[in-house]
Amino acid sequence: MFYTLTANPAVDMTTSCGGLLPDTNVRTGGASYTANGKGLDVSYALKKFGVDSIALGFFAGFTGKFIVDETMNMGCLCRPVWIDGITRINCYVNDGEHEYGILNPGPALKRQDQEELYKILDTAGDLDCLVVSGSLPPKATPDFLEKVMDHAQARGADVVLDLSSSKLKELAHKKPLLIKPNRHEMADIFGIEIETDDDARRACAKAHEVGVQNVLLTMGSRGSAYFSNGEDIWYAKREFNIKLLSSVCAGDCTLAAFLHKWYKNRDNVEEALQLALATGANVAESAGLGDFARVPEYSKRITVRKL
Repeated sequence: MFYTLTANPAVDMTTSCGGLLPDTNVRTGGASYTANGKGLDVSYALKKFGVDSIALGFFAGFTGKFIVDETMNMGCLCRPVWIDGITRINCYVNDGEHEYGILNPGPALKRQDQEELYKILDTAGDLDCLVVSGSLPPKATPDFLEKVMDHAQARGADVVLDLSSSKLKELAHKKPLLIKPNRHEMADIFGIEIETDDDARRACAKAHEVGVQNVLLTMGSRGSAYFSNGEDIWYAKREFNIKLLSSVCAGDCTLAAFLHKWYKNRDNVEEALQLALATGANVAESAGLGDFARVPEYSKRITVRKL
């Protein structure tokens, strides 16, 4: 069973307008409010592929209840840790030319909140793979993620990390099964700007050197990705353009799609990359996760080659 951990979930408000003007009230045509968080998005996307998972996270107040209720309504199991405060609301605005994200910090964690999560991991009898995604809430202890990995790995579980902070490099010695940085995160964490195949090869090699088993490196709006298992590296690219509506959930759904095809069959890299990029593209042109309606069509238009 997949478990996902979203330590700092959010209600995401996504809206669009004809343009943003300073010191002016801007009217929109409407807004969507979605339960979100990177790990939650992975659970939601897995469910769309017919794969069950259990979503873990810290939730607070009326917004936290909304997220847990929505998660259950989507058919996903959820084991929440309830904390004090109010789960954050993030705002994403598309003005027709650019996308703007306004992200709030979220409620503060207490040590006992973390201990409750560790107990859940210790008693999860069907924990095969834990996907840890997204930012940390304020007041999380410096060793929180290390302890999360320790508790999961003590149960024999694989750990997948999708983190944007330098913490990713610090956790590499614990040998995560897979990491999913984008090109900007890869540059920040490993110091290599990804412009060419050789850049990607060198960056992935650095990740493997510090302990990472597999790397799924996404290239964002370029519509491409690399996958490296330490021995071989593949490059995948979509051969079509999309009209971006919101990139908020695209990377998380890309990861879910890849895991769906690859986790139980590690040789199935080509099909996993095709599904991953097709899913990411379909989500990016949708509000929230969308309905995945064009994923089968898009999968046929992703080219994959081994470098």
